[in-house]
Amino acid sequence: MKSEDFRFIIEYAIKAPSGHNTQPWKFENTEEGIVIHPDFSRSLPIVDKENYELYISLGCALENLLIAASHKDYQYTVQYPDNAPSCIKVKLTKSETNETIKRPLLDYIATRQVTKSKYNDRSITAEDLKKLTSCFSVDGVSVLLLDGKERFEKIIPYIIEANSLQFKNKKFISELVNWIRFSKREAEKTRDGIWSATMAMPGLGKFVGSLIMKNFVTAKSEAKRLTDLLEHTRGIAVFITDNNNAITWVKTGQAFQQFGLTATMLGISHAHLNMPCEELAVREEMAKELNIEAKHPLLLIRYGYADKMPYSFRRTIDEVKYPG
Repeated sequence: MKSEDFRFIIEYAIKAPSGHNTQPWKFENTEEGIVIHPDFSRSLPIVDKENYELYISLGCALENLLIAASHKDYQYTVQYPDNAPSCIKVKLTKSETNETIKRPLLDYIATRQVTKSKYNDRSITAEDLKKLTSCFSVDGVSVLLLDGKERFEKIIPYIIEANSLQFKNKKFISELVNWIRFSKREAEKTRDGIWSATMAMPGLGKFVGSLIMKNFVTAKSEAKRLTDLLEHTRGIAVFITDNNNAITWVKTGQAFQQFGLTATMLGISHAHLNMPCEELAVREEMAKELNIEAKHPLLLIRYGYADKMPYSFRRTIDEVKYPG
């Protein structure tokens, strides 16, 4: 692939969301197209033991990549990973007639963000809810919209329970703190991780910020924060899968990215509430509550209307090229 086309496509791919903004990917320019390699040096072994969220992140990057490739008149086929250590291979063929179907939403890739603030009480129209529900068609993946607190109230206990389990785990806290950037200077330097400003936290600096997180943020204080956040949430989207394997994880990422881009187009904010999906025992109980015991709720996303927050940083294309 021409270098300029590769850089154009990857510029969009790297704007995908990832757990703790770890950006666990490498992109290889090959004669046949692009290979997306998982970067396990950026995995989260405590919160994401199966690496399923890592592969969801790769699916988000894949979806951005396909959207961008279609705008450069490439037709594509995707070879999904057979198992967790495998990569994603995208075969790209340049259309000689420029008749490639342009996939929509390219313009919203740069403006999409995970907005972690409180949302207002404004209702979402039935028309826009329908657009969110039908915005993707991915085999084995569906979304359940629990719009309004009266509909998602039944899963709040699972969110609080899972969050409490995590914040009682010192290894979880250490892993989280390792990926928080407590000042703009640090965020600009690493160009990854969770910049504290995206969570409306003051720039405390690494030493003070780490001290507070490790000694003063508790399961109880987090439960209180989450309860307040859920009071200012319009609805929750539950991404449900038929299977639980690497192929499904990638496809879940594609579905979620289409959801996020459609929400951005509609002016609707979104953010992760994935704690009950990360704790397997809680995930199973939540599945029973939702009457989907034979399936897998792998992703929980809250949505509503809110002002934009500061954007997280991304590493450069040269930093995510494979090898390197």
